[in-house]
Amino acid sequence: MPPKPRPTKFHVMEFAHHDEAAAFVAALSRFLESPAGGGPSRRSSIEVWARSAVASEGVRLFLSDNALKAARTAFAPVPIVRTVKRGSLPDESFLIIEGGVTPAWGLAEASTRLARQ
Repeated sequence: MPPKPRPTKFHVMEFAHHDEAAAFVAALSRFLESPAGGGPSRRSSIEVWARSAVASEGVRLFLSDNALKAARTAFAPVPIVRTVKRGSLPDESFLIIEGGVTPAWGLAEASTRLARQ
């Protein structure tokens, strides 16, 4: 079976505080690993990228279509400010959640992972 194509567009969420973004990332990672989070086919096309300079600054998260669907299932409403193409992701962004790969995290681990890039 050929690999699924990578997502081509991402929905942007902006958080004023690092801790808010970390809480969202932790909760989404836990939801994706739960029975309600969907099967492997749904998780395989989930990507969440992050841009987080330092813990004292805001954070931007970039959710693929399936990541947004999962987030809306778990946390509706999900405040999206715009949509960007994969090629427009900031150079300093990094993949923080990958469906089928990323385990469920607690708040402290999600916060550390957002800050270490």
